[in-house]
Amino acid sequence: MVIAFKTVASPKERKNLSVKIKYLLIGSAALFFFLGLATVMLITAVIGSLGVGITSGFRSGAPTAFAVSDIPAQYLPVFLKAQEKYGVSWAVLAAIAKVESSFGLNMGPSEAGAVGFMQFMPGTWEKYKQDGNGDGVYDPYNPWDAVFSAANMLHSNGFEKDPEKALYLYNHAGWYVRKVMAIAFQYSSAMIPPGQGMWPLPSRYISISSGYGMRLHPVLKEYRFHDGIDIPAPAGTPVFAVQDGRVAWDRSKGGYGLCVVLNHGSCTTLYAHLSEITVRAGQEVKAGEVVGSVGSTGLSDGPHLHFSVYVNSRPCNPEEWLAVPSGNY
Repeated sequence: MVIAFKTVASPKERKNLSVKIKYLLIGSAALFFFLGLATVMLITAVIGSLGVGITSGFRSGAPTAFAVSDIPAQYLPVFLKAQEKYGVSWAVLAAIAKVESSFGLNMGPSEAGAVGFMQFMPGTWEKYKQDGNGDGVYDPYNPWDAVFSAANMLHSNGFEKDPEKALYLYNHAGWYVRKVMAIAFQYSSAMIPPGQGMWPLPSRYISISSGYGMRLHPVLKEYRFHDGIDIPAPAGTPVFAVQDGRVAWDRSKGGYGLCVVLNHGSCTTLYAHLSEITVRAGQEVKAGEVVGSVGSTGLSDGPHLHFSVYVNSRPCNPEEWLAVPSGNY
């Protein structure tokens, strides 16, 4: 017994099917094109924003998970020690090592004649070379010597004031600056000012009632990002400038209440919920000078100092920057 199946449609049906398939393919192609274009534009915008507008120096905070997986474990302490000595971001140094030699996998000489872990030209090496591991030898192929020398070069070329300019002097290319900065922010998104700030209250007030990061707001009773730290102290306790700077704000500031903002060049600091302000906008102040008094103005549930630090307009964790006092007075 033979069973016949209808496998061939009529000419009209075939034509309609062909048209549907054609439009389906065109629509799918257009969808993939626009999705791809949107992805490229997003990546470009993110990388571009990371590499532009960094106007003051910074150190970097804790490594991200990506940094731990991407940077060979034996080199991470080298970058961190170089940051500690020269005040140059360890993440930027690691990004240079990745771009220049893939962490030592391609140490040259390059076509231009650059050699070593951080790819120094011979003349530049002689100018900035450092003995990072203290063995009495200056070796551009040694990671300790090369990374410390790169940090020395960036520091000498003004990284603290203008990181992008210092990076440009390392390679003399705008694309290089953007690429290094983009990788650096993948390694550590946290920026910390170079140096340290003194404690903003008398040394007997060192407890922190609310740290940096997400928290339940004590007044609004909703989860919000807390861009600083809260230090409890009695109303009227003097509040000190943590570094030399210029007063950029000297009045009420929304939920912060009475507030002082100081511009220190490499960062700005904010002192909030004050009961009194003793400085005025434009005034130059010295580290340790009284800028106001502890209070509970604005959205506050009791007397305390809210203290924030911003680098290039981005908040960072004050606990990673402030020096714990051994006694201000």
